Amino acid sequence: MTEPCLELVVFKVKDADKARSARRAAQDTVSTYDGFLSWTAYEACEDQGLFADVVMWRDLSCAKAAADKVMKDPGFKAIMAEIDGLVTMSHYQADRTVTADAAAA
Repeated sequence: MTEPCLELVVFKVKDADKARSARRAAQDTVSTYDGFLSWTAYEACEDQGLFADVVMWRDLSCAKAAADKVMKDPGFKAIMAEIDGLVTMSHYQADRTVTADAAAA
């Protein structure tokens, strides 16, 4: 059995409003990719131009195949044009999950 793969991408954008709209279009596009599970989009609290995407894939091979496809997919052209710098892009597998005690939450 394969392990789910988390993809973390942190990047700077030129224009937050344009990038937000373009990212939503890209989310719609990637939702049809093989092995796609979810995409949660974040924006930094203190830095308006810093975005983070957490994408879950069925496994690492699906994540890598999607990375190749994204570079050629017209559905990603607008978000790629808004990226002003890549901070990090990596793939991860879970080691351990800890959840809050109901009384603490």
